[in-house]
Amino acid sequence: MARHDPADTAAGEAAPESAATESRFAARPPEPTMKGFTPAALVASAVATVVLGLALWVILAVLGEPGLGVLFMLPVLGCAAWLYVVSVRRRKRDAVIDELATALADHLGVPDASYLEVDARQWQDGWVGVPHVLNVQYPTEVDDTAADWAAGMVEVVHGQLEHQYVVGRHNIRGRRLTLRDPTRASGSLAPDPAGRAERARDAVRRALPEKIDRPVPTQADLASWLIPLGVDATGTRVGWNLAGPQGHLLVLGRSGSGKRVLLTGIAVEIAARGWPVWVVDHRRVDLLGVRDWPNVQIVASTLDDQIVVLNQAWREMEGRVALVENGTSRSELEPLVVVVHHFREFAGAVADSAHRSGLGAGSASLALDRVTDLLRHGRQVNVFLVLSIQRADDPLLREENRDDLGAVVALGRLDGKAASALWGSAANADPAEHVPGRATIQTGDAPPVVVQCYWTPDPREARRGNDEQELYMLDALRPNLVTHPVLHVRRSRALTDNPEAAWRLNLDADLAEGYGPAASLADWSRARTPSPSGGTDGTDATGWSEMIMVSQVQPGNLVRLDDDTGWVVVEQVDPVENDGTSLRIHWRGNHGAGTQVVSRTRAVRIRHLNDGIY
Repeated sequence: MARHDPADTAAGEAAPESAATESRFAARPPEPTMKGFTPAALVASAVATVVLGLALWVILAVLGEPGLGVLFMLPVLGCAAWLYVVSVRRRKRDAVIDELATALADHLGVPDASYLEVDARQWQDGWVGVPHVLNVQYPTEVDDTAADWAAGMVEVVHGQLEHQYVVGRHNIRGRRLTLRDPTRASGSLAPDPAGRAERARDAVRRALPEKIDRPVPTQADLASWLIPLGVDATGTRVGWNLAGPQGHLLVLGRSGSGKRVLLTGIAVEIAARGWPVWVVDHRRVDLLGVRDWPNVQIVASTLDDQIVVLNQAWREMEGRVALVENGTSRSELEPLVVVVHHFREFAGAVADSAHRSGLGAGSASLALDRVTDLLRHGRQVNVFLVLSIQRADDPLLREENRDDLGAVVALGRLDGKAASALWGSAANADPAEHVPGRATIQTGDAPPVVVQCYWTPDPREARRGNDEQELYMLDALRPNLVTHPVLHVRRSRALTDNPEAAWRLNLDADLAEGYGPAASLADWSRARTPSPSGGTDGTDATGWSEMIMVSQVQPGNLVRLDDDTGWVVVEQVDPVENDGTSLRIHWRGNHGAGTQVVSRTRAVRIRHLNDGIY
């Protein structure tokens, strides 16, 4: 399935994009209320004041006091002159703000400057001067979720006014950005650095909660290549942009810091966009929860399967490169995300396996070589890596690899040495607190920020614990459409006890659709097993199955509600009156028909037949 990469939009598509932009901003906002007198009103006041002064002089001259009339008229005329001068300066300042609003509108992609309200205050320095405070009100359609969004606005203002500003406040809900002149901040201009850092950390502690549930993606989110990771202290969403110049993601953190939860959420977000996800889970059980998730094609838990999946990802990249060389556009290549959990342990295990097989150094470095190639070239053909490691001194963070990472997530606290290795200086980011999911994130070239990563429940644990709240949340996050089938490792023959022969088999193996001829015990929830009684309509019931919640069951599904009814065809699904937690299922099976009231969050198995009926 082709996917469009916003980074590769052709220049010839500018006109359609402009029309699309106009359609997104359907309603023009009302004209903003002018703060203070307009230049025209000031000129009118000056003219009225002049008329008043002349009238006073005429009246006093008629009364025989022309000298007194001049005495009254001169201050009035001075006031009129002052009003005119102010109107001229106000007109010049309005022109400056109009040019700034036009530049900001171009930067934000809004149709024109009338969609923005720019409020400039506390003008100083010179005849026209520059404002001390700028408030920018922008439409709700503007995407302000990028970590460097506010910094980009600051750069535009700096380039237009040739004056330095910093972000004073970003009100996400109110869609209002406040910029301030840092040289005129209230209070001491040189506060104590240690006290300032401590106050910043205290502000982060107060602003960030200890747990934020992953939000359900909107239609705009599903069309975006930005994968949300968490929220910073200002309430701004921080995400990983696959369309950025560097497309890969690195997650760093000790055990218990929240790597598993974050990787689960990333897999869920990717799958929701209809993109395929391959998982190499070297810990074997950390990411089993997404094994049943739609569009997660494979979760490799054995070392042999993990080698095959990584090698196949490298082959996929090479095949896509050949397609591009033959004229295929990158925008036609669907994103493929490969998650490698605990990469360093995995690479060490691969090296040990190669040594036991009697192979040389080239085979021992297979994992590192494949990952390095994917980091360097995968982004150009929409193959993206998500790597997790435990230590900040990992060789993977060497400069040549660090430049290929579009986002780095450091979960938990980092010492000065580790922070220097990641950000270039230990002072570039305040350390994250000892809170699961609390992380320091750097995206692109933006400065690192402290965020609270989104929490996503483990689907496997939620089903086992029958936690209704977590099951409801997973139900909302589950993709509505399965676009990619399950994959299994296919070898030319069974693995042997000969280490060298097994190694060769793994390098020659590939990935095929389905569950394979022999599903292991770990595949209990997705085993490919034929129904002993066949289908309800006489068709072959072999195929692949998956676990879903009852709320996702639709008429026509072949479902197993319980052991008593067996496999049945759902004919109708109705809500239960005065009970929002249950559904009434009307079904038909080999032994008749019936009705059953089932909890909406209960997990049941449905079967997809090979003949394409289901």
